[in-house]
Amino acid sequence: MSLIVLPKPPAVVPLLLKAVTTATRKPGPDAVVPPLEVRLRASRPDPAMVAQYREVCGFAPSKMLPITFFQVQAVSLHLWLMNQPRFPFPLLGLVHLRNSNEQPKPVPQDVRYELRATLGPARRIPQGLIFDIITEAVGDNGDVLSRSVTTPLVRMKLEGGGGKMPEPKLPEMKELERFCVPADIGRRYAAVAKDYNPIHLHPLSARLFGFKRAIAHGMWSVARCAAALEPLLPGPATSLSVQYRAPLLLPAEVSLKRALGEAPLDFALMRHDGQKMYLNGRIG
Repeated sequence: MSLIVLPKPPAVVPLLLKAVTTATRKPGPDAVVPPLEVRLRASRPDPAMVAQYREVCGFAPSKMLPITFFQVQAVSLHLWLMNQPRFPFPLLGLVHLRNSNEQPKPVPQDVRYELRATLGPARRIPQGLIFDIITEAVGDNGDVLSRSVTTPLVRMKLEGGGGKMPEPKLPEMKELERFCVPADIGRRYAAVAKDYNPIHLHPLSARLFGFKRAIAHGMWSVARCAAALEPLLPGPATSLSVQYRAPLLLPAEVSLKRALGEAPLDFALMRHDGQKMYLNGRIG
């Protein structure tokens, strides 16, 4: 395992520009993801940033951090890892497939923590290769405060592979909320999360990468769902998992649906007419 410790978060924009140069990478079906880890020296959350994050995602005021917070803090670390020369895949074209977040207990907003991000090995699925990016927030006493796993997909033609992702089998659901996602949510979220991927910022920049319009950040969509669902739980969320199904083109009118019964709650974010699913998941 190769370990690098950084004194401060790397700047995102230079990493995004560098990501363009990875287009020359031509991995084969036996590509190996190196065991790389990067850490940020211990710090505390910026109260102003936390407040802005709550506002743009819809979380209510609280002395505890949202369950998605540390995942957002790690954006630059993820980009740093995948820009390393030993990482075999081009960053352009990676598909955010799924996410899971776990917190053993609610985390106070004034906590001091070290952030760690690690690459996991590549595995085959019918649609190509997947790998994991594991993010952990570790307290001063060594306890893991939060752990999240991001799984990107590298689309690739493999022998015996191909086909679309199987449709999920969901329990009976009812609509919890219908809301409009504004055209500028990508820019507003990027200003807080420092995720300036051009596919989220403007229709013109999104078209350069094959999208008709800008698309919402996946982690914004997840956080917006979590913010609406958390009041239905007996306390702050301690687990959250999601599978992405389709990009959410901006602007949009969407419907958040939840399963009947008690926590943990299955949920889905749909187009307002129910004809397209953007993501589905479970929160508890």
